[in-house]
Amino acid sequence: MKIAIIGTGISGLTSAYLLSKEHSVHVYEAKDYIGGHVYTLPVHLNGTSYEIDTGFIVFNDRTYPNFNKLLNQINVLSQPTSMSFSVKCETTGLEYNGTSINGLFAQRLNLLKPSFLLMVKDILRFNRDAKIFLNDSVEEITFGEFLKRGGYSNSLKNNYALPMASAIWS
Repeated sequence: MKIAIIGTGISGLTSAYLLSKEHSVHVYEAKDYIGGHVYTLPVHLNGTSYEIDTGFIVFNDRTYPNFNKLLNQINVLSQPTSMSFSVKCETTGLEYNGTSINGLFAQRLNLLKPSFLLMVKDILRFNRDAKIFLNDSVEEITFGEFLKRGGYSNSLKNNYALPMASAIWS
């Protein structure tokens, strides 16, 4: 059978790989590169070339069993990694990482900024309140309404809640 596959994302490439074992497969892509939303860029630094993936590069073998089987089938190795959360705001210059106290205050001046300290206090309160709400509440409200009702600072909303909600999780 002749099969046409449109798109070179993970679904298209996996389908082509599996179907090509028994069928004639042709893959079509509108962009000038393959990979769907994942794109590998060559970065040259101090005479060394690195291939950097700009898309989804972390997976959880418990929640992605079929993807894990595919990687094993095509002999692609995976490796353990830690998951952490970092924020860098190009507009304000704010940077922090949630892994440690040192990362949280990577910009030492943040120790003296009331807005940053309020955000840290709000993060602790938000995480506590969210757990209570999820465990005890039967009410369904939007994330925005939850933030509004909690009276959280704009710093928490813009520099924690929005980046966290925008992150890709595996």
